[in-house]
Amino acid sequence: MEKIATFADRLKSLLEEKGLTQADICRLAHVDRSLMTKYLKGTKFPKIDTIRRIANVLYVNPDWLEGFDADKVPKPVQLSPLEMDFVMGFRNLSGDDKYFILEYIKKKQE
Repeated sequence: MEKIATFADRLKSLLEEKGLTQADICRLAHVDRSLMTKYLKGTKFPKIDTIRRIANVLYVNPDWLEGFDADKVPKPVQLSPLEMDFVMGFRNLSGDDKYFILEYIKKKQE
């Protein structure tokens, strides 16, 4: 894939398009504000896991955000009936219960 725009340019345009501030994206994507400033100025390039977190928050394709010639919006994910039941059940949980479930999943993946 060929790069056609910079990460910084695309991130700035997305923040404007979605009406988000630098503080918003830092909080939502768990990125240090000083690093985000460098990313937006184009003086530092984020690690791939950071790009993925930012892309997930902004609902864009990480490859597109990184500057490659790729579809801007990710293709929809097909969920199995079991996965759909899990998602629907998760949505009905309290915030504390959601946190508990996420922590449980992380521990099971270790």
